[in-house]
Amino acid sequence: MIVAKSWGFSSNYASAFLLPLHASLFHQSSLTRRGLGWLLLFLYEAQNNADLMLTEKAKPNYTQVTSLIERLTNSTSMFQVKPMCPSDYLYAAELTNTMGWNMTNEDFAFNCSLEPEGCFVLYEDSNRVGIATCVGYVKTGWFGNLIVNPDNRRKGAGGFLVRHAVNYLHNKGIETVGLYAYPNLTGFYNEIGFVADEYYSVLHARSIPKIVGGQVSEISHSHLEAIARFDQDYFGGDRKRFLYSIIKGEGNFGFFVAEETGMQGYVLVKVYGSLAEVGPLVCVPDRVDVAVKLLKSALGKLADFDVYLCLQKNQTTLQKYLYSVGFREEFYLTRMFLSPKLSKNCIYIAESKERG
Repeated sequence: MIVAKSWGFSSNYASAFLLPLHASLFHQSSLTRRGLGWLLLFLYEAQNNADLMLTEKAKPNYTQVTSLIERLTNSTSMFQVKPMCPSDYLYAAELTNTMGWNMTNEDFAFNCSLEPEGCFVLYEDSNRVGIATCVGYVKTGWFGNLIVNPDNRRKGAGGFLVRHAVNYLHNKGIETVGLYAYPNLTGFYNEIGFVADEYYSVLHARSIPKIVGGQVSEISHSHLEAIARFDQDYFGGDRKRFLYSIIKGEGNFGFFVAEETGMQGYVLVKVYGSLAEVGPLVCVPDRVDVAVKLLKSALGKLADFDVYLCLQKNQTTLQKYLYSVGFREEFYLTRMFLSPKLSKNCIYIAESKERG
């Protein structure tokens, strides 16, 4: 299920396979031999020592880089990547569920509908050995769902998938990439170019009481264009097609608040049987009153649901309210970006870990 998949997986996944590229690669018009060499070097060394962080003293000369490229090219020549198709959904779900993500075929169908060419299956000869998904929002990209069969984790398979996904996003003109990192991995990502932005609490309530909503308007298709423009201004990427896909989903719903000065905020809710996920919620800075109205209205339709959301830790007013109705923090994450950061300051509840 998307709720469990989005927030409830093991940190072993990130430590083993989320090996993003150095920020310098995004400031070049193409993946140069030097830039690719540094990336390949990092991935190769990380396979043999998960704790290694590249420093100026650890960087090799160009002869070493060239040799490394040749060695890695030979070691990964048995791998190939193909676009994920419907016949791969069951394999992808079963592979991710070895990490306890509780994903379904429908999760991967949704990801493929958002980014058909950005969902990948890795093959070794004729055998499927890994998957990855990514999504691009014109200028901002997001990584997620990157996993390799245990037997292939020290053969360069993870690095091969990463390079393929990175090339895909770079060729789409992506300027920055975001991710949510576990506390033990923020230093790791910082060393390879990511900069910490905000801390987020993953909150969960198994059952919430009946809540009276605030004075808000329910989202209909006629409002989606204005909401998408508002979202783009704060998120830093064009998520219009993505937001449309959410609101069209069976059982999903949303609310917005507009005043004479314009749109002030909106919230979307995704429903999966007896489970629900609140997010995204985007609200102008310093309008906590609007965010509370939106949140109360969303929760007002979720009495007795199992509810998840991921909230900025600095939003103490919202956090206190959520605790008062039964939410508790399960763990926290750090949102990080490769420079430049394109998002603007706002009150924010994330949509999911792998899609932003």
